[in-house]
Amino acid sequence: MWLVLLFRICLFIGFLYAVWKWGNWKNWEKYYPTALFMMVVNLSANFLTYNHPFWNYSPDVLVNTQTTLELISCFVILPSTAFIYLSQFPSNSKINEYGYIVLWVLIYSGLEFMDHYLIKGIYYTNGWSWLSSTIFDFAIFSILRLHYLRPFWAWIVTILLAAAILMAFNFDPAKMK
Repeated sequence: MWLVLLFRICLFIGFLYAVWKWGNWKNWEKYYPTALFMMVVNLSANFLTYNHPFWNYSPDVLVNTQTTLELISCFVILPSTAFIYLSQFPSNSKINEYGYIVLWVLIYSGLEFMDHYLIKGIYYTNGWSWLSSTIFDFAIFSILRLHYLRPFWAWIVTILLAAAILMAFNFDPAKMK
């Protein structure tokens, strides 16, 4: 439990430091709509899958509810991610853009690998796995960039992706809250 708490505190502080250090604060308004998009999609996914979650968090000594951890993620980690990711997105070549997406997938999947396999702070349910999350990370970071450039199309892709994931993982709408 203490290791889980320490990991989460380091993650929280790390994201706050990173957004302070690498966020483009002079142009924060440009990234704000995409940060909100990420938050809305996350909250919607949590609401839809309340009774059919794909992952759960192990409690730590301070926080023992799934909802509290999801809210911290939604209001701190995810907007920080969107802000840093878009602030530093390269635009000089397609290979750099693809490499940048891969870098963020490695960061996210690496943190989740540690959280699941080493720290035991997250566990998967309903057929989801670390590999599922890694594949999903590619979609997340691609859609974030798409939303920044073309918001309407990002919503369309997100809705289609959500429907595909729910079907692939045997989501039963009758179980919705």
